[in-house]
This record gives sequence, structure tokens and C-alpha cells, in this order.
Amino acid sequence: MSFSMSAFRDSSSLRIAMILYGSRGDIQPGICLALELQRRGHHVTLLAPPNFVELANKAGVVTVRPVGLDAHTAWTSDAATAAQQSRNPLSRWRFALDTVRGGFAAFDDDLVGAFLGSAASVGDVDTIVVAPLCQDRGLALAERLGAGLVVLRYGPMSENGMMGAIPGLTDSLSPQWKRRSWRMADRITWTATGWNENRFRRRLGLPRARAPLPRRLSSAGVPQIQAYDDALIPGLAEEWGDAKPVVGFFDLPTSRRRSIGEIDSHETELGRWLATGTPPLFITFGSMPLPDHDKVVATVRAAARTAGLRCLVAGREHRGVDPDDDTVFVSGPLDHASVLPKCAAALHHGGAGTTAATLRAGLPTFVCPITADQPFWGHRVQTLGLGCSVRLSALTRDALTAGLRTLMSAPVRAAARTVAERMVESDKAVAVAADIIETSGRPA
Repeated sequence: MSFSMSAFRDSSSLRIAMILYGSRGDIQPGICLALELQRRGHHVTLLAPPNFVELANKAGVVTVRPVGLDAHTAWTSDAATAAQQSRNPLSRWRFALDTVRGGFAAFDDDLVGAFLGSAASVGDVDTIVVAPLCQDRGLALAERLGAGLVVLRYGPMSENGMMGAIPGLTDSLSPQWKRRSWRMADRITWTATGWNENRFRRRLGLPRARAPLPRRLSSAGVPQIQAYDDALIPGLAEEWGDAKPVVGFFDLPTSRRRSIGEIDSHETELGRWLATGTPPLFITFGSMPLPDHDKVVATVRAAARTAGLRCLVAGREHRGVDPDDDTVFVSGPLDHASVLPKCAAALHHGGAGTTAATLRAGLPTFVCPITADQPFWGHRVQTLGLGCSVRLSALTRDALTAGLRTLMSAPVRAAARTVAERMVESDKAVAVAADIIETSGRPA
């Protein structure tokens, strides 16, 4: 199978299906791109987990379809909390495995119904755009429907000679061995998960796949848009070229952020608090479910107090100034572009979107990764001298105190400002990605 790169006529209005799955960090970049494609006159159908349908609608995406389970509810349920707090690792593993399997089973059922069922609502498409967790499903659907395919990536998670497959452990390898580490990782992943992809392919009446997904995507000439910034991985864009274009991080404009209920620096209570004291430490763990969230935040607040920093804690219901400590403001979701430039530094989980927002604001950053690509972004922040990274599971008062001291040092603050000046504006990154989708042709 091969994909052409011939451009559509300028007057063509494309029928584009965007399949997004995962946490908010997987969904929101796709929403940014959907809005730009919609603005250009294309008919976009966005498919996302049920708990993100309202978010996409409020942001302005016209056509949104739910697929799969409400992942947030599944991972924050009483059963999830009990499993996470269990001392038995087998119980934790069993819950995670059952939840992931159940989520993908429901996701597959909904995809088949949406694209191929008797009441298919999005079966007639020119191009399918998929987030990282949907690549194998997207490739199968594109083959079955004779549609074009474009992949979104939120981190450099494929073969290259700049960095190996395991951040830290592979840093000292030669470029040749770094590439080999990716090929080995791809083979291990395929051995462990290929059966799952082939089960979906059987449902679509497609032949069995026999090679790792990255190899098949490259062989098919599928555009693989890298939605993160070259400033954080110098040299990677030159190595990959047009096959995997590095375009920059995506972000919603302020006008759209207000529509989804995010708070900006002009909000009366927050604005007054920001203006009447020193710039604070911005603290958030995004949508990550933390069973001990309050304990973690209390530890961070104590270390910040020792460092002489006020704290702006985001991601929970809007509560305003803490009645027990007026150096702390607790807020709901914030408009990063508006609020972060008024902060001194940031501490967060290391999601790609949050990392991008804090670095774009020029903030020294303390990353406390939990899972997925978060350790990678923490490693990049530390490697580039933009801050430090300590896994959340290993976070202590002493580690926090030392880390905050690093963040406030002159060299780190200067490095953060330099990287911020080099980063691509989000609207330009989204526009380039939309251009790529418009010029990706139908399968030959």
C-alpha cells in the first residue's frame, strides 16, 4: 500500500475524520488542528472519548462523535483508587490491564460502527488524522476505506540518531546504536501488542500485518506530523525532513480558551492576587489522577514557602485565595498564555502541552513525571539546562528544595528565556500541520 502526496485542488473541501484517544494531552492538540481545518472550510468529524466531547464542542468543533469509554472516570473510580493503593503489585497490574483492554474493546466497537456499520456516520472520508494511540487503527481504516492517512505525534517516539529509545540510558550511544535501539523497541512492542492490531484488522476484513507499525507507516509514505518544537530537540528536524516534519507545539488561542472555561489573568480575584505580590510558582498535575494529590501539593507548598515563593495551584475547582495561607491561590483550569508570563517558575507532571506552555512563557521548570511521555520531557528539560526532573514517586521535601533552588538560579532562568524566544508560535505550528493535511492525497 502507498500514499500519494499530490495536492487537492484549492477549491476542494475535504472530508476529514480525526480520531483522538487518551488523556486531555492527547485530545487538545487535535482539537486545535480540527478548528484550523474547519476554519479553512473542510468538513471535520472529530471522534474522541465521551468525557472530551463537551470540551471539543465548547472549543468550537462542530461535529464531534463519542468513541470508547470515559477514561477519566475509569481511572478515578473507587476501584481505581483501591487498586492504586493496594500493596499487591499484581492487583494494580490486573486493574490496569483490565481497564486498558476494556477501553480498547469499546473503542474498537465504536470505530467499526462509526466507519463501517449500517448506520455509519463518518464512513465517507478523504483523509483520516490520528493521534499517537490510534495509529494502528487509523492505518487499518485508511486501507479499508481507501482514504488518506496523517499521523500526529506529540514526542519524538520513532527511529532517529539524535536520541535513543530510553532517555538517559541510551544518551551515550552512537547515532547508529540509537537508531538500533528504536528498531529493537519497535520489535518488542510489536511482539507484545501486534495480536491486538491484527484482531482489529480481521474485523475489517484486512490481511494480517507482519511488521512493526513504524516500519509500515514509513513504507506507505504516511505523513507523520511532529507536533512539538525543534528548539527542544535541536537537529531532529534536519534528520527527518519532510517525512516527519517537526512543526511546533499546538495550543488554543485565548478566545477559544475562554469558551472552555479557562481562567485568565484578567479574572478579578486572580488578577488582584497576582498584582499584589511576587510572581508565584505555578503548580499543576493536569488531568493526571493522583490518589495523594493533596499530600503532594502540600509538600510542594512547604518547599516553596522555604524558598520564599508564593504558589498558584491549578487544575481544581476555582476556590481563590487559600483562607489559611494568603500566599497560595487555588484555581480551576488556567489560560496558560495569559497567566504563566506572570509566574516565576513552574512545577508539573511533564505532559507535552504543559511543558510547551511553561517553556513558551520562559519559565524554569521542575518536572515530576508519572507515566507515558512525561519522563522524556522531564529528561529534555534537565538536559537543556531549563530546570530539573524528579519522578513523582521519588519526590521528597529535600529534592523539592534543591530543585526550586536550581530553578531560581541565573543560568537556568537565562536558558529558559533563550528557548522561549526560539519556540514556534502555536498558530504557525497549527497552520503548517493543516497545510500538510491539505496536501496529503488519497491512496493510490
